[in-house]
Amino acid sequence: MDDISLEGLLHDTSPRVVRQATSDPVAQASLTNVTTVTSGAASRVLIVDDHQIFGELLAEALTGSGLRVLGVCNSVVAALDRVTNDPPDVVVLDHSLPSGTGAGAVAAIKRLGPRVLMLTASRERSVVQEAMDAGCDGFVTKAQSLASVIDAVHAVTRGETPVSADVAGAAYGRPATSIGSDLTARESSVLQLIGAGLTNQQIADDLHISPNTVRNHVQHVLTKLDAHSKLEAVAVAARNGLLASDRRGSGKAH
Repeated sequence: MDDISLEGLLHDTSPRVVRQATSDPVAQASLTNVTTVTSGAASRVLIVDDHQIFGELLAEALTGSGLRVLGVCNSVVAALDRVTNDPPDVVVLDHSLPSGTGAGAVAAIKRLGPRVLMLTASRERSVVQEAMDAGCDGFVTKAQSLASVIDAVHAVTRGETPVSADVAGAAYGRPATSIGSDLTARESSVLQLIGAGLTNQQIADDLHISPNTVRNHVQHVLTKLDAHSKLEAVAVAARNGLLASDRRGSGKAH
């Protein structure tokens, strides 16, 4: 069965497509790698999206993965009110919303405590840059599969910074400069995998190194790119031509 993208759900919410998305074997396989927690310990998630059916389907999928979904808000005003009165751990935030934009609301939401994952159909550079500058904790597009989005939400709850590869490549591609010229071969490999949206554990598995070693490489990458987060590092790397399409690690430790 074909993997269902979230953009596909936005344009086709027929019973057949909804059933396919919610029973997608790729999504189910993804969930086998996610630690299921009891409802009392589950991370609390608020979805902010003005497509009601889409929001409800995403809420169902996230609930099935072990997260506690507090609800679906359809505007910036409603989201800020909900976060103020019942703060979640993570806000999954669309960009195009009534009464404001998601990227414009990132800073206000983060001041109230939650981490913020942008989940939007927009790939515009200005949107990504605005959200990044405001401190969002991840940026994923709706072109991704449901399984990928579920993974991204869980990654944000763990303090990681998931980024869609299509955002980095399409939104920030520019000619290369001397920035990043001091990266080692291993650090460059780690940077490519960060740009592809892999978590630290996935990078460790891909390169056959320990998660602790990955964390050290990530910190070196951030320092050398003068970045404060993975998201910012990906933006800097793509802006300076440091990301190569479909580049993977060699699998041999240096």
